[in-house]
Amino acid sequence: MPEHTKLIGQLAVLFLVAAILLLLMDRQMLIGPEDLKQWPFALLSLLLMIGLFLIVAYLAYSQTSRAETALNNVQRLLTETERELSATKENLEQRVERRTFEISVANASLNREIAERIQAEAETARIKRRMELILESAGEGIFGLDINGKVTFVNKAAALMIGWEPEDLVGKSHHDLIHHTQVDGAPYPVDQCPIHQAYRDGKVHFGRDEIFWRRDGASFPVEYISTPILDGSRLTGAVVVFRDLATFPRPLTPGEKS
Repeated sequence: MPEHTKLIGQLAVLFLVAAILLLLMDRQMLIGPEDLKQWPFALLSLLLMIGLFLIVAYLAYSQTSRAETALNNVQRLLTETERELSATKENLEQRVERRTFEISVANASLNREIAERIQAEAETARIKRRMELILESAGEGIFGLDINGKVTFVNKAAALMIGWEPEDLVGKSHHDLIHHTQVDGAPYPVDQCPIHQAYRDGKVHFGRDEIFWRRDGASFPVEYISTPILDGSRLTGAVVVFRDLATFPRPLTPGEKS
C-alpha cells in the first residue's frame, strides 16, 4: 500500500474519532426538542471537521506524493549509478585483464631475450677463451694494434721474446718500444715501418732482416707479417705475427742454398 494512502486512512480515523467526540459533546443540542435551534451549530462543527479533514488530507497527499516522486527519482538515480558502476567495474576488469596479459607477454619476451643474451654472452666468452688459448699456445709472437699504433693485446710468446709484461705493453706505441731503431743503429722513422703501413693503407706488409728491441735494450732478428684489421671497409688496426730468427731460423730458400 502506498505511504500517502496509509497516511490518509490514519487521518480519516483520527478525524472520525474527533467528529464523534464533538457530537457527543453537543448531545444536548441533538436530544432536546426545545434546543433544535442548536442543530445548525452542531452540523456546522461537523462540516468544519470534514472540511478540515479534506484540507489536511489534500496537503498530506500532496506532500507524500512529492516525497514519493523524490524518492523514486533518488531510487532511479541510484539504479543508474549502480548500473554505471557495474559497467565501469566490468570495463576496468577487462582493461586490467588485457594489461595483465600484455605484461605477461612482455615478460615472456623479455625473459626470452635475457636467456638469448645470456646464451650469446656465454658463447662469446667461450669463443674468446678459445681464441685466448690459441694465442697463448702459438709459438710465434702475436700482438694487435689500433689505428694509432698502440698495442691492444699481446700473446705469451711475444711477451717472452721482447721481455715485457703484457699489461705493460697494452696502450703504448709498439714502434717506440720495440721497433724504434734499425739494424745499423739509425732511427727507424715510423712512416717507413711496414707494420705502421698496414693500418694506414690496408695492405698486408712483410718485414725481413729487421730487428725488434727487448726491454733490457738488447735486440734480436725477426721476420714478421702485418695484416690490417677491417671492420667492413673501415680500418681499425693491424695484427702482427713475428718470429725470433735467432731462436727459430728461417728455412733457406733454394736460391739461398745454392
